[in-house]
Amino acid sequence: MEDLTLIKNPIDLIQDINSNRGLMWEKISTFVEQFKSIDETLTHKAGTPQSEDLMKVFPLKQTIEGGIYTRELFMPKGSLIVSMIHKQQHPSFLLKGKVSYLTDAGEVETIVAPTTVFTQIGTQRVFYVHEDTSWCCVYKTDAKTFEEAESEVYTEDYKDLPLELIMNKNKILWQD
Repeated sequence: MEDLTLIKNPIDLIQDINSNRGLMWEKISTFVEQFKSIDETLTHKAGTPQSEDLMKVFPLKQTIEGGIYTRELFMPKGSLIVSMIHKQQHPSFLLKGKVSYLTDAGEVETIVAPTTVFTQIGTQRVFYVHEDTSWCCVYKTDAKTFEEAESEVYTEDYKDLPLELIMNKNKILWQD
């Protein structure tokens, strides 16, 4: 992967993630480690409260009601964001704005609101935000707190996913 400081176009940056062989999760993990070396980078771990710095830049509205957990995240223009790994299939809604993101197939897709995206188990997104954006996800949960719900629907490690899913991703990779 190229040195992050040398890439001028954010779309080239997220497209470059897929240039190495290996599982997409491993490629994104390598990208994240490089990205963390930049002073302005903010991070968040599933199941922990959002930091004050993160709340200021990426305000998050959460609700849990009737077994449904919703998260609406504001993403400011010019942001580069790496999501956590999704442990649950669910709908996502681009309510406002325009983003480009790395698909599960390793291609960059640009979408404009309003749009619905269906997220599969094991998906991890890398976004470039072209315009101020509101993104909303909806999940099933039995959790009582936001931290419990977040831990239930996200992971930081693809090895926490069902073994069958990991094996199928490896099988496809071996057949390439």
